[in-house]
Amino acid sequence: MGVSAPVAAKANGLATVLDTIVAPSEAFERQRTAPTWGWALIVSIVLLLAGAYLQAPAARHIGTVQVQRMIQTSTLFSNATEEQKQRAIENAGKSSPFSYILPVVVVFIAVFFNALILLVGNAVGRGQADFKRLWCGSMNIAVPTVGLGAVVLGVITMIRGANAFDSGMSLAQAVPSLGMLVPNASVGVAAFLSAISIFTIWGFFLNATMLRVTAKTGAGVAYTFAGIVLLIGALFAASGASFGHKFGLF
Repeated sequence: MGVSAPVAAKANGLATVLDTIVAPSEAFERQRTAPTWGWALIVSIVLLLAGAYLQAPAARHIGTVQVQRMIQTSTLFSNATEEQKQRAIENAGKSSPFSYILPVVVVFIAVFFNALILLVGNAVGRGQADFKRLWCGSMNIAVPTVGLGAVVLGVITMIRGANAFDSGMSLAQAVPSLGMLVPNASVGVAAFLSAISIFTIWGFFLNATMLRVTAKTGAGVAYTFAGIVLLIGALFAASGASFGHKFGLF
């Protein structure tokens, strides 16, 4: 299986970022001849940092509540003095540089696995893309799905107020998703359904469009592997929430 060699075109990263949001077919057609991801990375990081800043009050409140809950229920604090417990609560309510570093790391991980899964779809569908083009497309997809998603969540937390959130799950459920249909579900089920949000569904259609336009696969393969990406993301969220629940984090 070979990758076609289209005529080279001049890359316009900002135009590709914008078109990924408003005209994805044009954006992914451009990725065939002029793959680009630099501006998409910059925009994604800016949006993620803005989202982290907006979410910070809610995140600090969640951290404080979680530590208080762990002190009451977890054996990790069974031998801690009252002074140590109070210090842990105070530290949980402080800002941490990690909260701004983690989103940047996450976007690279998410984009890598997104591109890798779609590369398998490209092979199955005898497509014409390579990892570079799928990586570039995936990074551009991260702008509306991960970047804008973080900002919208941040705005929601500001509107509702930090005290409205007492766990990671309450934060995850703030964005419109399937989780809103089953508010009393178990932690794992709630996390799975909450991961199927308006932004991940948007990403589902963008991934399918990228496979159809950039890789030239059939619609069946495109939507199947876009669905696999969505499903794996939801399963990862569910497993993480279930694990964190054991320590009072969700």
